[in-house]
Amino acid sequence: MIRVKLRAWTASFRYPTFQSGYQPTLPVPPPSTIQGVLSAARGEPVYLTELPYVGYIFRSEGKGLDLEKIYALGKVETDIMRREFLYNVELYLYLPDEWEEHFKRPRYQLLLGRSSDIATVEEIKWVELKKSEAPVGGAVLPLELGVPGVVHALVVEYDYSVTPRKARLVRPFVVLPFPKGKAPKLKLPYDEELGVGVYLHRWNQ
Repeated sequence: MIRVKLRAWTASFRYPTFQSGYQPTLPVPPPSTIQGVLSAARGEPVYLTELPYVGYIFRSEGKGLDLEKIYALGKVETDIMRREFLYNVELYLYLPDEWEEHFKRPRYQLLLGRSSDIATVEEIKWVELKKSEAPVGGAVLPLELGVPGVVHALVVEYDYSVTPRKARLVRPFVVLPFPKGKAPKLKLPYDEELGVGVYLHRWNQ
């Protein structure tokens, strides 16, 4: 498989339960953001349920707070909204080999959240991950693995054949920040360079 490393100054992933007011960010991207990144790279909608596997690890150096001016539809008045963002972020994608060409020359901008969260491809390398008992984090994991953590219902993929887009698959996940100390362990393909296990999602099964 290949590992694609993306880097960006900022990223922001909307909390599914917050619709207005203060906007916190999830510590890692939901699967639908990965769908967006892959679709932008290939230049057409990509459905994660059609891929043999996809894994990802995300980490950031910290969190900040942004102020956004928003306009209500049909109204003159504006408002200021506080939105969290992550800074100096890295996203590692673990993909089948054929994705190398798409990330060498992405068709559209690669975004990690808002339109201003532009990411660049910093590295594409071939990796061979061996299974090992490893700490996990910087990812979303299925509940069935029994890992303790905050649970969210997240969109896996959107249906882009209709306007506006509709959620095609929603699943509950444990959302785990990248480990900075003691972390739960699982026997998974191990990325020795990052020091974490990589869960490979297989939504086609």
